[in-house]
Amino acid sequence: MHIRSVGLATDLELAATRGLITDRGGYLVVATPDDPDYYFGNMLVLPAPPQVGEVAYWSRKFAEELRDPAIRHVTLRWDGITGDTGATDELLAAGFKVETNAVLSARLLTAPHVPFEIRALAAREVPATAELEYADAERHDEAYRQFLLRRATWQQSLVASGKAAWFGAFDAGELVGALGLVALGNRARFQDVQTRATHRKLGIAAALLAAAAREVLPVIQELVIVAEAGGPAMRVYERVGFRPIERVASACRYPTAP
Repeated sequence: MHIRSVGLATDLELAATRGLITDRGGYLVVATPDDPDYYFGNMLVLPAPPQVGEVAYWSRKFAEELRDPAIRHVTLRWDGITGDTGATDELLAAGFKVETNAVLSARLLTAPHVPFEIRALAAREVPATAELEYADAERHDEAYRQFLLRRATWQQSLVASGKAAWFGAFDAGELVGALGLVALGNRARFQDVQTRATHRKLGIAAALLAAAAREVLPVIQELVIVAEAGGPAMRVYERVGFRPIERVASACRYPTAP
């Protein structure tokens, strides 16, 4: 299946470093066997947004393709660059949450100096980023903590193999911000930009982005990042040099609490 969207294409390239992608011709099946709770690592990718009358069909197809009983969600993504959500009312009525994100691109990034240590992380330091995210997360259950640790283990392997670099910001030796940058051919995709709640609005995210960009240029021709459309993160990214190039949409029926 041909993919037009830069955002979706880089997501699939990232997924392929951890899981399996099967092309069924009319759609893709993305599976992450080691993490059934990874909502956007176990999904169907459609060529276009689902139209009226198609939501039940694609939900059944998801269940047929992703048979792991531990998978309790349904995630549908689709190709496109305008953020078209298709049969929105039907998706909502079926219990899906519909999300639209902006995809941004840049060649060069600039940011003011900040009074914090900004440096690349060694592979052994990457798991600490999971604890950083968990500390300020809305969820504080053990299942979510284990999900973050599994993700960090995968990210650690990418750094150890030279396929990615992770960067941290430190205040008196304490990790207060982090992000990753994964090389995908002539593009590089930013991942998991985070700043400790106590250190936000101090320019840390911008400084991390610029430092990571300097590390990979001129080898990489395009830097790509995804953010909630119109959200505060998008404004930070635009200030350092990113420009929106497309909008992508998805729908997920998240599992209900046990």
